[in-house]
Amino acid sequence: MNTEIYFFISLVWLTLIIRYCFNKVINSKESKHKLKQIINFSSYYAILEFHLSKAYEMIYKDRILIYSLEATKLTDVEFLKTSKDFGSLVVKMIGPSLYSEFVNLYGTEETFLFIISEYFNSKYEEDAIRKGSMDQLMEKEIDG
Repeated sequence: MNTEIYFFISLVWLTLIIRYCFNKVINSKESKHKLKQIINFSSYYAILEFHLSKAYEMIYKDRILIYSLEATKLTDVEFLKTSKDFGSLVVKMIGPSLYSEFVNLYGTEETFLFIISEYFNSKYEEDAIRKGSMDQLMEKEIDG
């Protein structure tokens, strides 16, 4: 009976030690991966920037250009829908593997989606065609 108790206690300790070592290895791999992501941040950003700009070009041509030529902005409802569609398009373009990499890089899904949304907002506000069209309209009103 005594040997059975010692065997059981030894088995429990062995299980705890193996579990501890396993957790250390897993955490070490995650830390190394995170460090690689930080070191290669410029590469990750270049990949993200490529997909963001391609998606914006597609959305712009499809949904925004007509408003820009008329020197108007999207309505709030249209802007919200277009912004969501832009985010969905970016996520589709980068695929599930890169999506999880970027979520891991930025910490949370919410943060990553916020970055995508901010990219769209800033590009939309910098719309040169709309600004040019507005300038032309203003010149016509002043001259006319």
